[in-house]
Amino acid sequence: MEPKTDMGGSRRTTRPGRHRARRPLVIVALVAALAAGLGALVVGPAMGSAAAPRQTCDQFGSLGVSGDKYVIQNARWGADTKQCITENGPSGFVVDTAEHTNTKGPAGYPSIYRGCNYGYCTKTSPFPAQVYNLGAIRSSWATTGPTDKTAVQQYNTAYDIWFHPTKDNPGRPQGAELMIWLNRTSWVQPIGKPYYDVTIAGTKWTVWYGKADPPVISYVRKTPVTSVTNLPLDAFARDAMLRGVVKPTWWLQSVQAGFEPWTGGAGLTTTSFSVTRNGQ
Repeated sequence: MEPKTDMGGSRRTTRPGRHRARRPLVIVALVAALAAGLGALVVGPAMGSAAAPRQTCDQFGSLGVSGDKYVIQNARWGADTKQCITENGPSGFVVDTAEHTNTKGPAGYPSIYRGCNYGYCTKTSPFPAQVYNLGAIRSSWATTGPTDKTAVQQYNTAYDIWFHPTKDNPGRPQGAELMIWLNRTSWVQPIGKPYYDVTIAGTKWTVWYGKADPPVISYVRKTPVTSVTNLPLDAFARDAMLRGVVKPTWWLQSVQAGFEPWTGGAGLTTTSFSVTRNGQ
């Protein structure tokens, strides 16, 4: 879909889709349960000891958190270098390992999401939701930066919201990708090029647009932050709809929040995350 304004062009290599087929959470949970049971028989942990936080280093490994209301995913789609994430509380994660050296694009998108991704929908999810009837979508998100301040660390912190022409979608969304960048380091930038500034939720954002498959519209915060409270995500979706990038008949599939590490990235942390639609 061409936007209503002249928003063509690109300034860096088009990134491939971040969505990949994921291991069913039921199988992951079963394997984890069997492993835990065997460990108890062999080791015999002390009564009352807390379970160690779960970790995944699989390229597209994922773990259900907060009773499977959310999913954290490693999503190392843009590099062969090692990356691992570990759950951090009921709705967070830590990038434990990130050995990336990319200069032309993200190495991955370690993130947390609610909604439907490749046919799997998180429990009690309010998504998919049709664009013309989104209601109030609010999200709070708190993050911290990398632990090693001396190493070269290039990354961005961003929401990733996916749209598809139909409600049910077993594969990669084909409508549009909407990103909301809270912060970024020196030379990291969205796909495409910047066009104008808008004010949403009382804050100024620079709108970028990139011709990709699907097209990507990005809102980059003029004043970087590491956390937001009750950010009205529906306002960004409506703005993208008015610009012709998102169609009102399409379906919002999922709301994701995470980091795009280009170089380094170890220590990037989501301490808490939530997203609701009409309070649910």
